[in-house]
Amino acid sequence: MSLTPPVLDDLTWDAMVEAARRRIPAESLGEWTLHAPVDPGITLVELLAYLLEQQLYRLDQVPDELVVAVLRLLGVPGPLPARPAGTVLALSTSHAGTVPAGTVLSRDPLARVTFTLRDDVTVLPVEVSRLIAGGRDRAADLAARRGVPLLATTGEPAEFRVELRATGPVPAGATLSLLVELDAGVRHPPSWSAQAADVPAPAALTWSWYRPDGDGSRTGGSRPGGGSSAGSRPGGDGPGRAEAACDVVDGTAGLRRSGIVTLTLPGERPVYGLRVRARSATFAAPPVLLALVPNAGAAEQSETRVADAELDEQTRAWLRLPGQHLTLPDARGRLLDAVLRIRRGGEWQTWRRVDAFTFAGPGDRVFRLDRETGELRFGDGLTGAIPVPDRDGGAVAVRYRLGGGTAGNGGRTANWVAVRGVGDDVLVTAHNPVPAEGGRDPETVAEARARAGDELAAVHRAVTAADFEELAAGTPGVAIARAHAQVGGHPAYPGTPVPGAVTVRIVPDVRRDDGLGSPVRPDPGMLAAVRKRLAAARLIGTEVFVCPPRYRRVALRVTLASRPADPAAVTRRIRDGLRRHLDPVVGDGGAGWPFGGPLRPSALRRVAQDAAGDTAEVTGVAIGLDGAPPAEDCADVPLRAGELVAAGDITVREGTR
Repeated sequence: MSLTPPVLDDLTWDAMVEAARRRIPAESLGEWTLHAPVDPGITLVELLAYLLEQQLYRLDQVPDELVVAVLRLLGVPGPLPARPAGTVLALSTSHAGTVPAGTVLSRDPLARVTFTLRDDVTVLPVEVSRLIAGGRDRAADLAARRGVPLLATTGEPAEFRVELRATGPVPAGATLSLLVELDAGVRHPPSWSAQAADVPAPAALTWSWYRPDGDGSRTGGSRPGGGSSAGSRPGGDGPGRAEAACDVVDGTAGLRRSGIVTLTLPGERPVYGLRVRARSATFAAPPVLLALVPNAGAAEQSETRVADAELDEQTRAWLRLPGQHLTLPDARGRLLDAVLRIRRGGEWQTWRRVDAFTFAGPGDRVFRLDRETGELRFGDGLTGAIPVPDRDGGAVAVRYRLGGGTAGNGGRTANWVAVRGVGDDVLVTAHNPVPAEGGRDPETVAEARARAGDELAAVHRAVTAADFEELAAGTPGVAIARAHAQVGGHPAYPGTPVPGAVTVRIVPDVRRDDGLGSPVRPDPGMLAAVRKRLAAARLIGTEVFVCPPRYRRVALRVTLASRPADPAAVTRRIRDGLRRHLDPVVGDGGAGWPFGGPLRPSALRRVAQDAAGDTAEVTGVAIGLDGAPPAEDCADVPLRAGELVAAGDITVREGTR
């Protein structure tokens, strides 16, 4: 239930005078008897009520500066600034070469919404010709954006291969920028997103070039005499001789998220074979590839500009008085950030940006951004210094960024053109294979006040078991479905409570389209990320262990009263229903099977009956744990703290009534 905010200035002059008159007899012990307006005491009461009424209206008139100051005292960030959107641009040029970082591109005919390339991108004449995963070519699935699972989760060695065909001359040692778009979900923001976190890789990967068989080359890819290289497979779909690992910058964090991978190409050849190998495929779920796009670079909805000489006219008109401001060119409604330098007495001074002047002193060189007007505002000499630049011109220099807001968000388009940052004789065009997302308008003071409640209620220290679980489940950059904290649990002493020890077991958030009821285990990078976060939040003297869940294999035998009309369909529905019910992620009604929750025959029988519906009558469910044969017993089968179940064999048989 929401509460109505109190109104603090609802007292009127009449109410205050009447309240004072009612208190007079008791306070004066009956000696004050004349309460008419002609009495000087009543006149004084009326005067004080008048003065108080004039002050009361201010109680609800809290200025924005005070709100920002109070938020700062509470340790809550003030109104959040606008945030630029991010995307990836696949570039094309009229002349082969490198598109430098800082190139400004736009799909807006008026170029009001611009994106800036973050890194250099060398545009190369290459295209993806084959994707070999799971022992076969999946290039057609990739072209249709049908997700292609790349590596297994068995912990065994695994690999996939990509072949790139050169459509023109490629210089030796060139750098290829390759977008690797994965179906990773919102819990794993891509590398170009502002929310991307630095997390360990789920598995150690090696990237290497090889020369595919039949590429027409005479060197390095075949043995003397025309024989195929070691490692090739019959049919010509295997790699030729593997080469040394290539120089790589992996923006995918080990295929945990979408990102841009930069690779140094070997010498010129018609086909480049890229092999990605995991010595131990320890992924919580197989990485699913959606797209591979060469010549891609991350871009942000912002543009950096510099203003100096054009500000001279404004600064010459300044007097040493409060209320000075600088209006930046083309910054109205677009100003994101600014770095200000003012020369005074022949020396350059750097001024600092603040959200409010409340905590600034008379000599503090600070300024405040006004995004709506595109201005830099200065203090009044009491809270914030008044700027006094030299008078010889060129004494003020501002480096500022434009952009941000929801205007930069949008879908995939192919009408991008470079507007600044490249030569006039070079035409640079692009398309964005991923949507532009993440742009946010600046937060208002009212929105910041509403956010403050959530910020203050958020858990930042791990004290109770619930704190450990909440912090673990909210670890940035990894997707965790559930966490269970066992106070006193120590992996080396499973049966004995250890003072000061806490064991946290986590279940990753993975898709459960199939394989319901099977064990789900976190990858090593996920465990390391959670361990790092809890180590920073724990109390001194607390020993924290982050571990995968312990699974107990359970076998079930479901007995039916009689043979159904379609035994295969009934058996399939019962098995699917029981596996879903026991699943560690979506089981037990969607919350996942509870840690340490006992197996109750009556509950399992109800689930089996709901799955069978009216087509069969379930008379009993027998339970077997850890390889033991299912035994028909009405007693619950207990589990230890921190344990989950993994569905094994589920048999359905006919019984007698």
